[in-house]
Amino acid sequence: MDNKKLIAFRSLIIAAGATVAASFVGVYGVMIGATAAEMGWLQSSSNSLSNLGQILWGRISDRVGKRKPFLVSGSVILAVLWFLLPYSRTPVNLIVLYSLISIFSAMITVNWYSFIADNIISERGRFLTLINDIASAGTIVSLIAMVFILAKYPDDVVIPFSTAAASYVISAVTVFKFKESKSKSVMTRNLYKTLKNLKNNNAFYKYFRATNIQSFFWSMAWPMFPITIVSIMHFSLEIVAVLTISSTLTMLLTQYIIGKFIDKVNRVPIIFLNRIMLSGIPLMYAFFNILPLFILLEIYSGFIGSIQNTVTTSYTLDIVPQNNKAEYISILNGFNGMVYFFGALTGGYLLTLFLSIEPLKIALLLSYLIVFAGRFLSSFLFRGLIEENSGGRNNSVLSILFKPKGAGSPSGAVIHPR
Repeated sequence: MDNKKLIAFRSLIIAAGATVAASFVGVYGVMIGATAAEMGWLQSSSNSLSNLGQILWGRISDRVGKRKPFLVSGSVILAVLWFLLPYSRTPVNLIVLYSLISIFSAMITVNWYSFIADNIISERGRFLTLINDIASAGTIVSLIAMVFILAKYPDDVVIPFSTAAASYVISAVTVFKFKESKSKSVMTRNLYKTLKNLKNNNAFYKYFRATNIQSFFWSMAWPMFPITIVSIMHFSLEIVAVLTISSTLTMLLTQYIIGKFIDKVNRVPIIFLNRIMLSGIPLMYAFFNILPLFILLEIYSGFIGSIQNTVTTSYTLDIVPQNNKAEYISILNGFNGMVYFFGALTGGYLLTLFLSIEPLKIALLLSYLIVFAGRFLSSFLFRGLIEENSGGRNNSVLSILFKPKGAGSPSGAVIHPR
């Protein structure tokens, strides 16, 4: 079996296993009694380490010059960690284990896109679209299966987490069969110099600044989403799977059409409108009180999430310098990771503060209103972005590395396993 088929197969397996399991982690944290502050630590540490780790692992693997050893060893380690996750039993143990999963997922991510960059040369953009569609289909089919399985075994997180572990065992075997070409460096050798020259790229710097400011308010809501799902709405894991299907399926069905439309227009107004629309999700979580409305929320989230993925990835890859794409995207992800850490942590402690004076429902309402205000006002920073005419919307392999966080996942914003 050639590399293309092996890559597609691995993408399908990970999407059906680890990607699906990640959507239950935040909910599981609430189920085992995590406080608002502990949920802040869970979301902040996992997402920040996932992003920051890409810079570290990218430089290490560049020096080694091979991707397969990292992909195989990382898969084995992740299989063990996912297997242990349902037995964590306490919020602190869950935070530690999921942070480790985030670190090694970052190792997989940066070496995964680098391997594809090194070994898939012809029709790379079309191939990336294909494997992304395969992965999305695998996620949806697996989630549908989870609905029926979890209906029979309610609240049994061992099922999705063990499936994730199995997917990484299969991944390790699959990656071992890859035929690896000589690795090409994807990082520049002088990170400090790149940071120093960041302001010289006006288009990127404006986007970099706007993204990091809004990311703070963006991540504040992540600890609140699963608390609302479990403690206010009392949704089971089966319902969480249904909600995730709603958003994922909507995204899959609309992303291609949106991508074709966006290729013909100025992206800056769409980015601004998209950010305004995304700011409404905390309000929906605050005021929706029945399952059909939450399904509608997830459909809305999937639709605007597909706009976000298509526009933001395309725009970002077009405004970074041609010879420094990996470096700039890693810097963007790294800084976002630091902002995510403080944002999610602030959101958790903000909710804790309100809980000391108000009941849970009112405390969540007040917290969501603050998040909405911050998201909405910071959206106006995106009005000043500069549209770059790069001669075509960029379908670089680096789109695998750069993925905006989920808009309104019922489990909170989680890492996207690769």
